[in-house]
Amino acid sequence: MPKDYLSRGGASPWFLSPPHLDKPLHIPHRSRHVPARDWTLYPGPIKPDWHALADRKGFQVHSRIRDRMHLVLDCNICAALTAHKLYTLRTANPACGGCQHRARIENALGAGLVFLHRDPEHRHHGYYRAACGHIVRRNFGFIERVMRGEVDIRCEDCLNLRDAEGARKQGWTLISCDPEGYHNYRFYEHACGHQQRVVRVNMQWGQVDCARCGSSWTARRSFIYLVRITWPDRRLSVIKLGYSANPAKRFRHQLGLGPSARIEMLRTVTLPTGHRACALEKQAHADLRKRFPDRVIPPADFAGLINVVTEIYHPDLIDHIQDRLDQIARDHPES
Repeated sequence: MPKDYLSRGGASPWFLSPPHLDKPLHIPHRSRHVPARDWTLYPGPIKPDWHALADRKGFQVHSRIRDRMHLVLDCNICAALTAHKLYTLRTANPACGGCQHRARIENALGAGLVFLHRDPEHRHHGYYRAACGHIVRRNFGFIERVMRGEVDIRCEDCLNLRDAEGARKQGWTLISCDPEGYHNYRFYEHACGHQQRVVRVNMQWGQVDCARCGSSWTARRSFIYLVRITWPDRRLSVIKLGYSANPAKRFRHQLGLGPSARIEMLRTVTLPTGHRACALEKQAHADLRKRFPDRVIPPADFAGLINVVTEIYHPDLIDHIQDRLDQIARDHPES
């Protein structure tokens, strides 16, 4: 911490170096809004019972500071100085800032990291240097779990480098994280200049095709469809939302519907590529599951009737899904 921080008048960091103290002073997080210039020596006697109380709790009263309600406590274990309210000394067990700092250093070493400093904006997080040399920000509790071997730490910079190299081998360039915020996706640009979202593990394994110049289903015209399926002998009627390059072929040949099932195609929306149809269909399903969880038909109700376990809804969602398809059609008019 720079020695001149006290003279700059900003809010206090986690410790200061006031000129009247011979050691750094640790500041509790609830007091870090106080300007650094206010942490000055406060004249006044120290009552004997304060010394006795501090000794029982592992400290010595070093001096008074800031105002009549604050003390500087000297830790009997690590000899670090920490500012605390007199009320805290009387009613609780004061925490030593020096012991906390040492514990974070030791926990980091146990996790294979080097503790650099706390996050000044979030008191439960700190910055560390990983073995690869990159800087990572992590929760203190997470570092303890790494130290105990419960989880592993992952460097985002190294992950991005691996993703970029994997994309380059497949003829793509990594652009950024997923613009829609999904951690398993990345945004890439193909050699032809087309940009699209791709699941990162699919890119690493080469299971990806360009939605502009590719030859697979991702680049061909596709449809989002809404269909009603009825089994009269079961007195069961459901609706299914999905996508396919050939919706008419999908039901009998791919979904295994028996001869007793009646199919009524309610709506299709044409999309320029299978990649876009797949993305929009997944977004629609996520919205339906979130907003209408009680209208999702349980798989047990249609087990053995159709070769899917999801995407089946109660018919009273037809109007809502039609509205969603209207919006998709407006946003993606046929060329």
